[in-house]
Amino acid sequence: MKEKVYKPASGWNILLLMFVLLFVAYAYQHVFAWVTIGLIELLIVIGFIIVNPNASKVMTLFGKYVGTIKQDGFFWANPFFYKRNVSLRARNFESERLKVNDK
Repeated sequence: MKEKVYKPASGWNILLLMFVLLFVAYAYQHVFAWVTIGLIELLIVIGFIIVNPNASKVMTLFGKYVGTIKQDGFFWANPFFYKRNVSLRARNFESERLKVNDK
């Protein structure tokens, strides 16, 4: 299977949308608006992803491979994706033995 690069949405834009929805719920001050927007915001929060340097995230949807996020940063993806960390760090680096001349 070939690796696919997945390009998720910016997490900052979705965070701004989340605050706008919170303001709308506050403006209506109705129980139904609070519950509905609360459930929507719960789904939004579950979708946030932080990818650290020298790491990546493998995304699967119900066991099917969707793609890999290799770029580091703050992102948002489908909240139903299963996100697994994968390290891209070089763990075994073989080098020749250094010769040290001591007196």
